[in-house]
Amino acid sequence: SPPLLSPPLPHHFHLPLRREAMAARIASLEVFALCGPKLPRPHWTAHFPVPPGNEVLVRLKTKEGLQGFGLASSYTAIDPLVKPWRNGLADLVIGEDALAPEKLYQKMFRLTASKVASEKGWSKEAMIRLSAAIDLACWDIVGKTAGLPLYKLFGGYTNKVDCYATCGYYREGKDEAELRAELQMMVDQGHQGFKVKIGGLSLKEDMERLRVIREVIGDDKDLMVDVNRAWDYRTALEGVKLLEAFRPRWLEEPVSWEDDRRLLKLLAQRTNIPISGGESEFTSWGCRA
Repeated sequence: SPPLLSPPLPHHFHLPLRREAMAARIASLEVFALCGPKLPRPHWTAHFPVPPGNEVLVRLKTKEGLQGFGLASSYTAIDPLVKPWRNGLADLVIGEDALAPEKLYQKMFRLTASKVASEKGWSKEAMIRLSAAIDLACWDIVGKTAGLPLYKLFGGYTNKVDCYATCGYYREGKDEAELRAELQMMVDQGHQGFKVKIGGLSLKEDMERLRVIREVIGDDKDLMVDVNRAWDYRTALEGVKLLEAFRPRWLEEPVSWEDDRRLLKLLAQRTNIPISGGESEFTSWGCRA
């Protein structure tokens, strides 16, 4: 017998929604500039210092009383991230629907090429970073509205994730004893993965630092190596050969920024060490092949 079919739907029909036109309008916001004290001995990557704390915290509040938090970090001066809040950016956020984060993000991101932003002195970098902070705050509200952590809202199925500690920074006067003490403290804390910095010294000196680090953490721990774009291609070719002895789980940003997509591809063809990159890109578009 032929299969039973449901009667066809009429040309014009409406499906009932659980909540008609559900929205969470942003009623107010607060912005906090978080700056840590200047360190007498700052930590360095291969070629720039790591600020002790340079963040803008955005707290959105909806008419329903929900709050969402978002954070924007900066390795440079924080003033450009604060200025837009003092001359009009908040007016573009208040009244928007926090449950439509993509819509608000696009509105904010378009300010990177906007006459309004230019007239007000809002830099492109500031707009990119602050767009991210607002986006994070909106998604925080989305999760709270749904009563779910975002990982479940996005389809995640586990509540565990691998993690690692970043360490082994350069520091004025830092010797082998201080490096050993730093790594031993982290081993004692129970860390199982360590990402360390190289690229600020000669290959010979950096390989000696890695020898010490591997010796302290042992062969059973994950070791990742981050060059922070400090090597030219020739140095990178030599570096990957020397790194094989330390069995890194990956090598991060090994080549300089100006032609890194092409050079990363060429380097990956010359080594079995997994190559990672993209951290220094400001947008997802910069990570596309």
